Amino acid sequence: MLRHSSRLVDVVTRFVVSAFVVVVLGGVVGLGGCAHVEAPSAASTAPSVGHDEVVAVLPRKLVDRGGWADDVLAAIASTGKAPTKERVCAVVAVVEQESGFAENPAVRDLPAIVRRALDDKLAPLGPLAPAARDALLSMRPPGSADDATTFGARVDRLKTERDLDRLFRELHAAVAREHPGGVAVAGALALLSGRGGLEDLNPVTTAGSMQVKVSFARTLEPKLNDDAVREWLYTRGGGVRAGTARLLGYDAHYDDVVYRFADYNAGVYASRNAAFQELVGALSGMRLVPDGDLLLYDHDGAPKNTDSRTLSTLVAQASRLGLSERQVRRDVKLEKSIDFERTDTWRAVRETYLAATGKAPPYARVPDVELSSPKMTKARTTSWFSSSVKARYARCRAQL
Repeated sequence: MLRHSSRLVDVVTRFVVSAFVVVVLGGVVGLGGCAHVEAPSAASTAPSVGHDEVVAVLPRKLVDRGGWADDVLAAIASTGKAPTKERVCAVVAVVEQESGFAENPAVRDLPAIVRRALDDKLAPLGPLAPAARDALLSMRPPGSADDATTFGARVDRLKTERDLDRLFRELHAAVAREHPGGVAVAGALALLSGRGGLEDLNPVTTAGSMQVKVSFARTLEPKLNDDAVREWLYTRGGGVRAGTARLLGYDAHYDDVVYRFADYNAGVYASRNAAFQELVGALSGMRLVPDGDLLLYDHDGAPKNTDSRTLSTLVAQASRLGLSERQVRRDVKLEKSIDFERTDTWRAVRETYLAATGKAPPYARVPDVELSSPKMTKARTTSWFSSSVKARYARCRAQL
């Protein structure tokens, strides 16, 4: 009886591992005087920066400064913008903040981070958790029979996000080979939990020297599959190009570069939308957290059907603003676009605020967003990120 129970536990354990393999590792890696920068769309009369000038503002100990300078200039050119001092320093500041000019950034104590996440994710399995963990870590990549290549041994050697990224993809392949039914179950569980398909659950969601979201990078290189896009981000040129597109590839009327850095961390137009949320809160008397999102979004960035507190408040104020509920809901869908500033809702809120307070409505403010990641040892916010990057930007500008 004991022998049969042991075999049953083993079968159940391996099935559970198959079903939960991606959920286990999910969330391991997330992974945003007064200095000003013109709106990227604005026609600029500022002189362009040359190769030697870019080299001069890069860290002295950086290997191949000339190559980095070439990639920064090429990345800015790919956005259709001129390489002004402001744009060059903005890109350089973000690269320095996000990776210290590393194409494939190392993560301190990554093996410990992965194992803690593994234990946390398996904890709901109760008595089966240790056996499930051991079964998972004892698996090997396809075609390998060497104990040194078990996933447990590979975890212990992890140093960078690319290491983890590749390990996860091999683990997925191993599960697909050994437990094809389990992969289907895992995919179904992922869909039911609102996290997308199995292929979308790779714990590495940002990559490269500028820590760009993989989902965003796919839009820049639509002909590449997921694996190829990820490998492209780990190259110097790919990481810088994707990050620069994310930083400079949209129009906004910001008068301070700090807002663009805040957007890089919290989302496109987050700073503009945070100021808009403050206006709505002031008019309604409601306390709205200015997080830069007027709608609620799932992990893929798709709007949810549930109303956010900001949208509910706007709808309640619609008649006062001379708007219909339908207008408000239609307009708010444009919150990730410059076109939101051409809507009736944008105009009505700002005009009503001016009439009610006699004060000019602010265009932007740094969003109030708390950052969380297993990699962080201290509590951080978007305000911290944007201020830190701006300080690096100011040092760069002092040299140009």
